[in-house]
Amino acid sequence: MTAPIPTGAPTPAAYGAPAEAPAAPVSPFEPAGVVFAPVSPRLITARLLGAECAHAVGVILGVALGVAVSPWLHLVAAAALILAVWEAWLIPRQVRAMGYALAPDHLLWRKGIMFRSISVIPYGRMQFVDTSQGPLARALGIAEVKLHTAAATTDATINGLPVGEAERLRQILSERGEQRMAGL
Repeated sequence: MTAPIPTGAPTPAAYGAPAEAPAAPVSPFEPAGVVFAPVSPRLITARLLGAECAHAVGVILGVALGVAVSPWLHLVAAAALILAVWEAWLIPRQVRAMGYALAPDHLLWRKGIMFRSISVIPYGRMQFVDTSQGPLARALGIAEVKLHTAAATTDATINGLPVGEAERLRQILSERGEQRMAGL
């Protein structure tokens, strides 16, 4: 009797590992054991106000031009209205997809629904952390935390945090960044 000819990749048992059922794949956007803190739902209001005001101008302009110049220009108003409805559906989903997590050696920041991204910023690479707030954010009680690193492309902005949480996060990131830089 002849031994069977292997047809695929070697099994784990071939390398001395016990043969087990393969573990479920872990998504890079849902790392095991990491809990992401969400941003404030007030960010939805801030983003909707900005977007919907711009679309309202488009609707008004499209209607006015449609009456004054040509009925075909009502299409501008229709397009602005469609974009307004689409963004009213999309923006809340985008904000709910945002989150950050403080790991022992780095900060994780994720965002996006269709085009998802997760940024991993090592504490030791942070040069400085600042908190900022515009007039609308001030009225809504939210702020943003900006992380600046040596590489310009890896800066991260965590927006839509309650003011107290933004200040707490800035303080934690500053302390951890100083600790890691002192070890270099």
